[in-house]
Amino acid sequence: MDDIPEARRDSPRAAVQTAVPSRWLWLGSGLLGLMVVGALWYLIRPVATATEVKTEPALASVTEAAATPLVPAAETESGQVSPEAAAKQASLLGHRQYSEVETTALVPLKNNAGVRLHADAAEKVEEMLATARAQGIQLGVISGFRTWEEQRRLFFEVKAERGQNTETRAEVSAPPGYSEHHTGYAVDFVDLSAPETHLEEPFEQTAAFRWLSENANRYGFEMSFPKDNPDISYEPWHWRYVGDPASLEVFFQEQE
Repeated sequence: MDDIPEARRDSPRAAVQTAVPSRWLWLGSGLLGLMVVGALWYLIRPVATATEVKTEPALASVTEAAATPLVPAAETESGQVSPEAAAKQASLLGHRQYSEVETTALVPLKNNAGVRLHADAAEKVEEMLATARAQGIQLGVISGFRTWEEQRRLFFEVKAERGQNTETRAEVSAPPGYSEHHTGYAVDFVDLSAPETHLEEPFEQTAAFRWLSENANRYGFEMSFPKDNPDISYEPWHWRYVGDPASLEVFFQEQE
């Protein structure tokens, strides 16, 4: 204590300071630090727990979404076929698979409410009918959109009535799920002045067919099954609309 000035020796503060060894100061500082760390952990732990609770469901939902298969376009509200779904479409007995469009996406023809099509296709059909009529051609339409059940009856019940085998029936009618009529873009045209040619190959000899051959492309229509196609029998009455991007995706998207 000789090196401590006399004035400080008499001070109570100096006495306390000299009475506390340095090791006790170190220990006290350490304890105080632990108390501070413990208090901070106590305060931030609820925040960390809340973050974990919020994060786990989010991770679970991401995992579930990744495991969920893509929904086919036909099951969507728009009824359009997506490129992903179209690329995976299969074929059966020479017929390509087509999803059945939602009926809410279709409109009836003004002069034939029994025939329903996509709005763009329906508009062009009505223009064709009016133009042909003005030129003295009795062009008509007897079929547009067709449901899976309607196609089932046409394929299996007519097959049984005619005693046809499966391959023979498939040459003139698509199995259910494989008809262009499911898309709302396919149309069966007729010549109203020659009912005996309806849905028959002799339709190609009518004035209505000749008019279609010369003018249908102007309205965005093409024959689906022309002569000498490798899969389906010639159907001069069956045409499909390919006049907008949506219809092009349906019919021309490449398959795997």
